[in-house]
Amino acid sequence: MSIMIISNRIEKVLLNAGKEVMKHADKNRKPLFIFSLLAALACSPQIVHHSGDYIINKNEPIWETPKNAVEYGYRDSRYIKRIWPKKEPAVITAVGDVALNFATMKEILDSRARRHGRKNAMTYPFSKVSHEITGIGFCNLEAPVTDRNFKPFSDKDEVFYFSSPAGSEDILRYAGFDIASLANNHIKDCGEEGMFETAERIEKLNIAPVGIGKNIDEALKPVFMWHRGTRVAFFAFNNVVPKSVWAGPDRAGAAGGSDELMVAAVKKVRGEVDAIVVSIHWGQEVTSDIPVAKPEAEQVALGHKLIDAGASCILGHQSHGLGPVELYNNGIIFYSLGDFVFAGRHSAAHRTSMLARVTLSEKGLESYTLIPVNINPLEVHYSPEILSERGGAQVINRVLYAKDSRYSDYYEQKELALK
Repeated sequence: MSIMIISNRIEKVLLNAGKEVMKHADKNRKPLFIFSLLAALACSPQIVHHSGDYIINKNEPIWETPKNAVEYGYRDSRYIKRIWPKKEPAVITAVGDVALNFATMKEILDSRARRHGRKNAMTYPFSKVSHEITGIGFCNLEAPVTDRNFKPFSDKDEVFYFSSPAGSEDILRYAGFDIASLANNHIKDCGEEGMFETAERIEKLNIAPVGIGKNIDEALKPVFMWHRGTRVAFFAFNNVVPKSVWAGPDRAGAAGGSDELMVAAVKKVRGEVDAIVVSIHWGQEVTSDIPVAKPEAEQVALGHKLIDAGASCILGHQSHGLGPVELYNNGIIFYSLGDFVFAGRHSAAHRTSMLARVTLSEKGLESYTLIPVNINPLEVHYSPEILSERGGAQVINRVLYAKDSRYSDYYEQKELALK
């Protein structure tokens, strides 16, 4: 019997079998559909579809937006319980000041783009630390992302104006950030238009902007994020001059103002969430790694007020150097996370920084970890590197004066993972 004849007979058998299956499926369409759906869910335990048909991995955070707020906008959401049947503490990994792609850093990225392609260049700045940005990734975006011209402030004493070229926001996407504070003294360096363009650009990458608005009421609103079934409100405040950067009743800008204003905003949502994180741009700028042995009295007072109002974690930045870490009541205050990837600062004045990782629940701070890094641009060329245990321990001991049972040592974790 020839191969052609055998092939024709096999084809006829398969065709007849297919007709029988379709006939059976037509008669039992609903049971077959239900069986297929259950089988698909059983085979995919790590993936859940919500009503918008967006696939969510259980280890990824969810940004609560107006589009999904009906489903996710409260702590007992049944949609959230489908994804995370058991509520666990949310993980937040934060870095300090990030300014993208100008001066010497631009030359480095342009060179990499020519040799290896644009994606390689955009990945490069966070390539040695992005694997540590787990849970909800946070940064303070210190410069607007726009090609618009600078718009000088009448009440700005300093001469520095920052901007990052349009398109450089992709660096944040490849780094793995989920939320970025825009509440700082440089966000309006290219005017209100540049500020809102920056927000729109990162929103398109599914990175939530926080801390700005068309007026003060809008700027004071938090962003709600979910991770592992825990609902977290993120606030971002700017507490430094010029005051023209601050939003007003009829002026667009960054959230800022009196301590009472910020505390009231935190108190307003405390009953709606499991945990609150406050990003705040505060303190004096410095010219070296460590700002001061102690933060300013005004910072301590405000930090304590915010924790007392219901926050579990304060993420401070602005000074450009690492500052002390304080455990207060059931929360933690990072007075200054320092620079991280800060393009344009081509000197060894700021050599070290860190990633701060915390886990938060409705009970408050559950654990905290510091991951020290080398940011000296003359050595790492704008791509921070995690310090060795010896060098890292020196950084940790300089900023963390007291440790308790919630402290989790980064280097010990790594050793245990290798065993």
